Amino acid sequence: MKNMIRYIFLILAAVLAACGGGGGSAGSSPSGGTPTPIVQLELSDTDGKVVSSITAGKAYQVKATVRDSSNNLVANRKVTFEVSNTTIAVLQQNSALTDAAGVAIVQISAASFTASGAATLKATVELPSTSGGSVSVGTVSKDFAVAAAGLSLSPLVIANPNLQAGGNTVVSVSALVAGSPLVGTPVNVAFTVSCGRINGLDASGGGVSTQTDGAGKASVTYVSVNSDGSLCSGSVSITATSPGAAARTASVSIAPPVANAIVFVSATPNQIFVAGSGSAEQAVATFKVLAASGTPISGIPVSFSISENPGGVGLNASGSTSSVTATTDQAGLVSVSIFSGTIPGPVKVKASLVAAPTVFSETQNLTIASGPASQKFMSLSVSTFNIEGWGVDGVSTTLTARIADRQGNAVADGTVINFTAEGGQVANSCATTTTNKISSCSVEFRTQNPRTSGGRVSVMAYLAGTKDYDDLNGNNIFDSTDNLRQLGDAFRDDNENGLFDSGEFVVSRGGTLSCPGVGGAFASRENTCNIGLSTTVRQTAVILFSSSSPFVADQVASAGGINFALGSADNNLLPMPAGTIISATPLADGCTVADIAGSPVVNTPATPGNPGEDLKTRVSIGLKGCARGGVVNVKITSPGGLTTVIPFTLN
Repeated sequence: MKNMIRYIFLILAAVLAACGGGGGSAGSSPSGGTPTPIVQLELSDTDGKVVSSITAGKAYQVKATVRDSSNNLVANRKVTFEVSNTTIAVLQQNSALTDAAGVAIVQISAASFTASGAATLKATVELPSTSGGSVSVGTVSKDFAVAAAGLSLSPLVIANPNLQAGGNTVVSVSALVAGSPLVGTPVNVAFTVSCGRINGLDASGGGVSTQTDGAGKASVTYVSVNSDGSLCSGSVSITATSPGAAARTASVSIAPPVANAIVFVSATPNQIFVAGSGSAEQAVATFKVLAASGTPISGIPVSFSISENPGGVGLNASGSTSSVTATTDQAGLVSVSIFSGTIPGPVKVKASLVAAPTVFSETQNLTIASGPASQKFMSLSVSTFNIEGWGVDGVSTTLTARIADRQGNAVADGTVINFTAEGGQVANSCATTTTNKISSCSVEFRTQNPRTSGGRVSVMAYLAGTKDYDDLNGNNIFDSTDNLRQLGDAFRDDNENGLFDSGEFVVSRGGTLSCPGVGGAFASRENTCNIGLSTTVRQTAVILFSSSSPFVADQVASAGGINFALGSADNNLLPMPAGTIISATPLADGCTVADIAGSPVVNTPATPGNPGEDLKTRVSIGLKGCARGGVVNVKITSPGGLTTVIPFTLN
């Protein structure tokens, strides 16, 4: 009877526990096991007060209390928590372990300040079965509400609402809930402005976001300068927004910018040429207007005038010397075009503020040159014509181009001269520099394949320039009445036949006028002339690929001396390489060498001659005390070190 009363009491206790607190469940018992655990669930604030609704900006907790079927508190058991609608409420963690009092706690909060609605909390715990079967599961659910927090923003606080152009100020706003600052919970606040930047960033579009601090305040720095450097002026609106809160707007008054400086930026290009030269005759000078803060200002009128004129220089139109007025753009920049006249020399253009003429700046290093490269003043030289290149790679010689304008003055530094070669390898270009005011540049040529059959390799230097003309009226420009020295397309006359042949390198300018063709150093393709002054300035040189082995001809040997013509074994008409050494050793006693003419072989001829021309070196060896029938060994050593010994029997 006692056992029956005790069993009834336990059942009543379990039922009462399940109905108490925040709700509970006896769950279901697995087959052959004990009744499932009892779980109680409650929602409370941080003060422990049980609530049925939560709001953003405040802290809340979910507490689950676990008992076994004997109503004993269960420690160290994992409790799993769930929220049915995570769009309005979120758990800080999804599980917790019960403490010694059988309690497991997790934090819960509203998903946002605008979140509202109802959701269900669920807690689940598993306990092992006393009969050895599967585990027992206890589950409890509880409905709750989420109420919108009622977030608002305080009026904007602007530290300095009246700014000078380019100035800055601190702007702040507080996040409020129920009229009090929201502390401890960061809130995103976005700031936008009608002109200027926030925290150095472009504040247009979506604005610049920051978070409230621990006191609920968001602070930023407003700068009255746009991202492109332009200045703001007048009334500028600053707006703060945050999700769920009404926007707040305030204004800053910015004084109009005052221009107090103008600086020269650039002249492009910084060298132009006299009118009618066939080259660049116009430059653009650019200035920048600045406020006291050093910030560029737009919309400022600037007056341009010529302060130094070598003759005929014009502003915005050829020959016009009248002052010109222009207005600065958004970047504070303003430009004027400068046209060359007929006389070379330095040019200065003055830019002044219309509102303050004493504030001005002038162009720097802008000049008008006599003209571009002139064909008449083109010169190409070769340091060594006859090099040991027929059988040796990498032997070098230097090509130097000297160029001037039609007045014989140096062209601008940096004038590019191009090179092309029929064989071997040549650097593709060089840029002129002036030394003692003389303009030139040099490139290296090295021997390698391909090698021409005759050992003669054509190399051409060329650049854009002008033809020659007779300035009949003396105005220093080319007029239609002047006598123009026509030139057709430049080409490299590889076979040196004086004519352009298919396959030879050519620089075409599209001319179709009738004119004769010319070969040689200044080759011009026939019937490719035009009426203009512009042309391809050109000159060709020929480099000789001499052999390492000698060829001897026309030899005469007597007791008084030995004479012969010395050439290259592979191309008999070519000389031996420059630097070849000739020596002689008599084999008879008493016979000595008095002198040797033609050793070492020099850079000869001074020019490479023409195809078929005999360019061999004459060698003369004087002898003393020699007799007929004697033998003299003549040793010929190339610059690369190849030695050839030729015996001569004296007649």
